[in-house]
Amino acid sequence: MANKLTHQHAYTRRELIRAVNLAALLGGFGVLSWLILPHLVQTGRWSQLPTLILGYGTVGIPVSFLIAWIVVAPFLRVLMRKNVSFIRASKWGAGIGICLVALSILIGRYLGWRFSINLNLDSRVGPDGAIRSIDGMLTPYGWWVLAQNSICFILICLLVSLVVRLRIGPGNSTPLSEAEQ
Repeated sequence: MANKLTHQHAYTRRELIRAVNLAALLGGFGVLSWLILPHLVQTGRWSQLPTLILGYGTVGIPVSFLIAWIVVAPFLRVLMRKNVSFIRASKWGAGIGICLVALSILIGRYLGWRFSINLNLDSRVGPDGAIRSIDGMLTPYGWWVLAQNSICFILICLLVSLVVRLRIGPGNSTPLSEAEQ
């Protein structure tokens, strides 16, 4: 009797699955919009939109679901044990975004460092003379772009968390009665 739970989880397994899948779709769409729409508006090449949508459908959606199920789902399992308010959802959304950004920066800077110590390679990366990295090491402009992109990504995660909370609801965590224990 002592091993029984004293209260139920606030969300069902089905709601968890819906939350992860919705986060994958919204997150993928948010990142795609953030990366592609400014380019389309700036260049006026709206004829590329069908190709970009096809590319997103064949590559972006599977990657988005893979990331959501590997990285985001464990966070949501913990979060969804209790009722989720909009404030709690926004904190966790921003937190998940920060974790993903930190992981991305760690991997990127490690790979940049590895590139920089290879004396056989030489590169300058950046469009229109605005160099973002030299031989794998970020320039001040590169750090600025990384900071802007990181903030945008965290905001996308925050917005996705609020939409998921709106769609999934607050949960219904109620203590078990003495008879159910």
